[in-house]
Amino acid sequence: QDLVVLDVVGELAADAAVLISSSKFASIDGQDFANPTMSLEFVKQSGRTTGSLTMSASRQSRADAAVNARVESWIYNAGLGFRYPISGTYTLSGNLGYNNIVYSDYTAADGTTVRDAYADLASYTAGIDLFHILTSDRDILGGYRYRHGATSKSTSYTDHAFNAGLSGKIIRGVNGNLRVGYQTRIPGGRVDTESFESWTAGGSATYAFNKKTNVTANIGKDFSTTAADTFVDTLTASLDFQYAYSSKWSATSTLGYGDSRFLGAAGRLPTGAERHDNYVSFLASLNYSMSEHLKVSVSYTWFKNWSNSSFAVFTRDGYSLHVSTRW
Repeated sequence: QDLVVLDVVGELAADAAVLISSSKFASIDGQDFANPTMSLEFVKQSGRTTGSLTMSASRQSRADAAVNARVESWIYNAGLGFRYPISGTYTLSGNLGYNNIVYSDYTAADGTTVRDAYADLASYTAGIDLFHILTSDRDILGGYRYRHGATSKSTSYTDHAFNAGLSGKIIRGVNGNLRVGYQTRIPGGRVDTESFESWTAGGSATYAFNKKTNVTANIGKDFSTTAADTFVDTLTASLDFQYAYSSKWSATSTLGYGDSRFLGAAGRLPTGAERHDNYVSFLASLNYSMSEHLKVSVSYTWFKNWSNSSFAVFTRDGYSLHVSTRW
């Protein structure tokens, strides 16, 4: 009988980062914010078993169309991923994840503070994938993901997702990864006990026109839970264009699309119809890298949301300046 011993000895790298994002509104009072983000990552890149351990904490302030308000929250994440070659052409990959969103109290327009207005959400994820080398530049894969979430409103859900896909060369000249599959969501602690089923997808693919220009397509299809404790089946897609004029100057632009279907009784409008949103977004940025220690970018964003709920129909745009340093 063979004994398999995981090789956990190897080079271990660490990376830590602290970021602060600040925004000031020209004509809207009480919306300014300064959000810190802290992250720590340990990566093992050598040896038979490779993987990473990540931890992060960030404060977020954003306009949330799902609840028609600017919400503030702290988001805590932890993740463990590994990759282990079994034998021959087969490799096993797995991950464990934890995510906790803790919302701040809501302040109404009249200055009244509403406590516990939103549903804090803690979720736990475990996934396993089996990769098989199909050719020298392409892998096929099959996987399963389990996810469980619980809210501060004493509600919960359990997800099961099965998927298959490709990694490496998608078609000639296009490289990336893509997976599609089937998923279910089983609610708990709710008056509405209906289970939900849908297809799921995720991945990205890149095509290089030349050494300076490339385009990347991204797709995502998954269940999510809003701050109002409503289930949403969301499809997102985007095209990212990148142009490197020189080693210091580059430009990027992103065109995005999203489709969100609110599920169950909590997702129905007073008319009885289930809420349905769509959005289109655009981002353009100019980036300057003075050195490894200083990078600057200026960007413009435009976002348009359509909905069969009147309060969720809006347009917003803005300009931002981003300065980062790394030592």
